[in-house]
Amino acid sequence: MKKSTIKLLAIVLVAIVAIASAYTIVNAAEPVSASTISAGTIYDSATDTTGTAGTANTILGTLITVVQVIGVGVAIIMLIVLAIKYISAAPGDKAEIKKHAVVYVVGAIVLFAASGILGIIRNLAGAFTEQA
Repeated sequence: MKKSTIKLLAIVLVAIVAIASAYTIVNAAEPVSASTISAGTIYDSATDTTGTAGTANTILGTLITVVQVIGVGVAIIMLIVLAIKYISAAPGDKAEIKKHAVVYVVGAIVLFAASGILGIIRNLAGAFTEQA
C-alpha cells in the first residue's frame, strides 16, 4: 500500500472522529397553545420506553453490541494471526510479511474505529429515549 493512500486513510479517519465528537443534536418542538391541550391527549413516544420505542431500542442496542464484539474480535484475531506468522517465519520471509502487515494493521484500526462509532451511536440512541 502506498504511503499516500495510508496518509489519506489517516486523514479521513481523523476527520470522521473530529466531526463525530463535535456534532451536536438539538431537539426542539413547536410551542403548543394551552387552549388546544385537553387532559390526557399529549403522548410523547420518546419517553415511553415500555412500548414499541423501548422494544426497538433494546433490540437495536443488543444488535449493535453483538456487531461491536464481533468487530473487535475479528480485529484482535487478525493481529494475533499476523503476529504468529511473523514470529514463526524464516528470516527471509519476515520482510515479505512486514510489507503485507500494513494492510492488516490498517484493517484492524478500521474495525476498532467502527466498533467505537457503533458504541457512540448506541449511547446516543439510549440518551435520546431517556430525554424528552
